[in-house]
Amino acid sequence: MRSTLQYASLAGLVAAGTVSAGVVSVPFEKRFLDSNPLPSLLRRDGTVALDALNNITGGGYYAEFSVGTPPQKLSFMLDTGSSDTWVNSVDADLCTDSIIQEQVGESCSKQFDQTKSKSFNSTREVFNITYLDGRNIRGRYFQDTVTINDATIKNQKMGLALESVRGTGLMGLGFRSNEAAAIKYPTVIENMVSQKIIAMPAFSLYLNDLQTSQGSILFGGVDTDKFHGGLATLPFQSLPASVSRTSDIVMYAVQLNGLKVSGLDTPAVDATAILDSGSTISLLPGDVVQAVWKEFGVMNVQGVPNPFVDCAKANLKDTSFSFQFTNKTIKVPIDEMVINNLASVQDQIFSDPTLKQVFKGWSGVCTFGMASTSDFGISSDQFVLLGDTFLRSAYVVYDLQNQQVGIAQATLNSTSSSILEFKAGSKSIPGPVSTGSDDSSSDDGDSSSKGKTLGILDSSD
Repeated sequence: MRSTLQYASLAGLVAAGTVSAGVVSVPFEKRFLDSNPLPSLLRRDGTVALDALNNITGGGYYAEFSVGTPPQKLSFMLDTGSSDTWVNSVDADLCTDSIIQEQVGESCSKQFDQTKSKSFNSTREVFNITYLDGRNIRGRYFQDTVTINDATIKNQKMGLALESVRGTGLMGLGFRSNEAAAIKYPTVIENMVSQKIIAMPAFSLYLNDLQTSQGSILFGGVDTDKFHGGLATLPFQSLPASVSRTSDIVMYAVQLNGLKVSGLDTPAVDATAILDSGSTISLLPGDVVQAVWKEFGVMNVQGVPNPFVDCAKANLKDTSFSFQFTNKTIKVPIDEMVINNLASVQDQIFSDPTLKQVFKGWSGVCTFGMASTSDFGISSDQFVLLGDTFLRSAYVVYDLQNQQVGIAQATLNSTSSSILEFKAGSKSIPGPVSTGSDDSSSDDGDSSSKGKTLGILDSSD
């Protein structure tokens, strides 16, 4: 079945974006992949970026930027878990071949027409990202002008996809060292600094809550109206040797000291956690996930990594997940863990005799926002991936120059802004500092729901 991206128009959002001396504020929208609940998983071969988890859980966060001269407005998924920025060419196979669209389960949004850009400069360098299932995004690298609101970045190197498996382009917000290119090149954020658009390579991410379609990314600054309780500064960590071939800092990973779930004796968590906006769900060690799944009656179809839960669980009172960091605990309410991305296929699910029996008594079938790392080929209990189900409740400041992150409890649905700019050479993140005493990490609530295994379904490993 061909999947379609369901989303509200970005009209008006772009107009709300701002550029001032030292900062660039860009609104973005949440989109859901509203289709087949069992699409294939894509992942970068040999890495733990897992930047395509949104393909199995229904969504991502997208902003509009322009490429070329004159500017061509395109949609980009924002991904802190990868570093390459690329666009679909008008010549990309996914965008021109209906058979490939059926196979991939996605069609293209607006593509880049390189023949209409006066500033387009092609290179002979191959752009090639290989995914775990053997499929590729392939093309060549090029240089062109990128316009973000009124800020213009000249000679930005990007990938031009000619063989694609995604309907939109992607802006990688990670470190240069994590690029797919053999010869590393300045990222968008690095060029924003070198071309004096922002003072430091830093940005803040505010996803907002699950029920809201709009959030924002702020390049070069911190918006103190978007969080409360103070920012805790955490140094970036290298990934565990069991999941990485390098001890260098290549991803936005921090130390996670623990997880508490309301009404549940949760197994201990002591792990390196990647903060990845390109992943819709979060991954934790199997023993932790098994306990959580049992508590909330979560099920998964054998051979399919994404777990399912009764949509009614979103309404449980006083139930939350508390993620513990040094000097900061981020509290995630249960309704952020229950993703209603399968609304368009509920009739198909409940018309199937087997599935109707399996999900008997459920108000609806939703995706649960937490899965086991082992389901994605990672056996280490020292690795965690915190995707959008966590990030929506946090305000996160990514300071690339000082290799640190600032994190605080997000103030959801904030309509005001109070922006502090990063100053060149600064060693600290601007804004109020957390001492650890400003947490609201009380653990209340209970749930009598228990997990079960039925026929084709497995509980967590």
